[in-house]
Amino acid sequence: MEGSISIVMCTYNGENYLRQQLDSLLAQTLPATEIIVQDDGSTDQTWDILTEYAARYDCIRLFRNEAAHGINGNFFSAMRRATGDFIAVSDQDDIWKPRKLELQRAAIGDCLLCSGHSRPFSTDGSFAHFDARRPNVCLPRMLFVSLPGHTFLFRRELLFRLMPEDNEMYHVSFYDAALCIAAAAYDSIAFVDEVLVDFRRHAQATTYTDFQGSLPSMGNALHILLWSLRHYRAAKRVAQPYLHARLELLSALDADTFSCREAIRILQLELADGPLNFLRLQGHFIRNASRLFQTPGGGWKKTLRAALYPFMQYYTYRGGV
Repeated sequence: MEGSISIVMCTYNGENYLRQQLDSLLAQTLPATEIIVQDDGSTDQTWDILTEYAARYDCIRLFRNEAAHGINGNFFSAMRRATGDFIAVSDQDDIWKPRKLELQRAAIGDCLLCSGHSRPFSTDGSFAHFDARRPNVCLPRMLFVSLPGHTFLFRRELLFRLMPEDNEMYHVSFYDAALCIAAAAYDSIAFVDEVLVDFRRHAQATTYTDFQGSLPSMGNALHILLWSLRHYRAAKRVAQPYLHARLELLSALDADTFSCREAIRILQLELADGPLNFLRLQGHFIRNASRLFQTPGGGWKKTLRAALYPFMQYYTYRGGV
């Protein structure tokens, strides 16, 4: 199948695990045309390791930021350097399965974005839990929970033609949420139901969190509901910029799909006040109960969860309360 692939990796003080990941990128059964690595001012041996690999492999292209960009700025900047028809995102401390690119290139078809399972592991005692369920990848779900960016293979046109060059979304959420929401607005996400990435969990990682309290269980569900009811108003204020940014992103796309129209209405109701708008929002969640949660499908339990979701969604923003 035709279509060149660019791998994009961003680094920052990644000397401990970088070699293992670079080796896994170079061992792909479907090789990438180029591996773009952009460093965000590392102060350890990261740059020395990168220059060593670049001297050995012509496909590796190195860039170094003159000033710190942060996660989003670094990734978006590095992605715009890519020349391939497809862009695959890599973290500096994971390990790719050898057939990752091969499987995703075969699965993506006409879709804009392809993801797959990421299996967490830890070598320092950090919390790691693997959810082997095939996820729901439609837009109502992606509004609230993104797929992990380190699993992405996406068409270059998603970033260069369909998404706005600059957007409020890029300043409040990580790049993977923006890409997921945009692709889902076109009903255009494919998923490989296999483990593609061994995802290293360690306390020094920028995005590390211990999410034991969010795992599916009756006890956790009750805790989340009670917390959300108690902190509803405060959490809603914290969530407003994030919801507004998602609405702005969707409004900037030309996706004329039911999913996009429904998501825009949901976000409008999220941002509105008053009991009538709350009831309307609840109705939209109930109508989308089969598409709102981790796995697709209906049933009375999901209908009940959807009715409570106007409260429970705000648990995600508890860090700002």
